[in-house]
Amino acid sequence: MISKNHRQNHDFQIIYFLIGSCHTPDAAYALCQDLREERFNAIENYKVSKIKEKAKILRAEKLLNSIGEADQLDGEAELLEIANNAKTGEVLYNTACKELVFIDDCISKIRPNCKYNALPDDEACQLMQQEEWKFELIRRAENCLIAQATGVPSDQLDTMRMHPEFSSAILPAIAAIKESIQTGVAWLDYTPKNLLEM
Repeated sequence: MISKNHRQNHDFQIIYFLIGSCHTPDAAYALCQDLREERFNAIENYKVSKIKEKAKILRAEKLLNSIGEADQLDGEAELLEIANNAKTGEVLYNTACKELVFIDDCISKIRPNCKYNALPDDEACQLMQQEEWKFELIRRAENCLIAQATGVPSDQLDTMRMHPEFSSAILPAIAAIKESIQTGVAWLDYTPKNLLEM
């Protein structure tokens, strides 16, 4: 299982599986803009939540200082909940900021290569559709043909082909597994090592 570590996407995922799924710089740029907007909104929402948190603290402190024991307990519980949420919120905010910096770096590298970079983003996104879809449909055809040869479903191949070690490690492993099955030789062991015993 892959851990997200509080991120929406790790740099590797952004480069190889998100940007890597695009066929033109214009599509990669549009995708990065969507990623950027989502992370930017998460950061801005955190700032709003910090203001709301201050108001909740004031209300909780009033409860804590009230006469009734039930209100005091509610105030104490509210302050504990705010403190717990603040820890997670800070972590999420910091990782969103780091992810945004990486996405902005990707945008700065991709943008100069875009065919329609002189146009507003919405117009450029409309104009790149035909070319992007042409290459997408060609890739789907390639995946179907490779799937027939390897026996691996085309949707799985699509993801595998985006990995930087597809040709050097993944494809040879597929070939070895296929040969093992066809020759009746015992299955090759691709089970990961027990990481706790390493």
